[in-house]
Amino acid sequence: MKVILVRHGATRENLEHRFLGVTDVVLAPQGAAEALNRAAALPPVDHVYVSPLIRCRQTAILLWPKAEMTVIPELRETDFGPFEGKCHAELLDDPLYNQWLACPDDPSLVPMVENVMDCAQRASRALESLSRDAESRGYETVGVVSHGGTLMGMLARHGRPERDYYSWRMDNCGGFVARLDREKLLLHVEESL
Repeated sequence: MKVILVRHGATRENLEHRFLGVTDVVLAPQGAAEALNRAAALPPVDHVYVSPLIRCRQTAILLWPKAEMTVIPELRETDFGPFEGKCHAELLDDPLYNQWLACPDDPSLVPMVENVMDCAQRASRALESLSRDAESRGYETVGVVSHGGTLMGMLARHGRPERDYYSWRMDNCGGFVARLDREKLLLHVEESL
């Protein structure tokens, strides 16, 4: 099965470089334009799996307006806790933020922020769920519209070639086309968007 992984279009908060996780905000005009531009180059899909957050649902509709959509709660973005809505410059004097920056994978330092490992485990559950559903329905090509952190976590665990979490970073409306090996739950990446 072919899986097209796409990060949502830009929001005002993305453009301002703010931590945007669980806050539910709409696409900025630029984000809608990105999605429409990306749509022209994407193949049709049998179905779209999407984060519950509106920026992903809006992007999915712009990318594949005729496709049916299933919301997968585990496709939501990382919870940034007390850093949510703030940008790096606003947090530079915050000792908790500096602890987190020094060791973002250690859940004991800042327990109210979802760490990379937990995000990757959640993304793994989302991939298992959507792959099981897609297989049961006989889909050959599916879209997945989610968030940068979530898709990075999914690819860090299941992407091939193997790469670390941060090397899977993608721009808004960027992503990857992959072939899913359902038995091994591996995403063999064929191209970048």
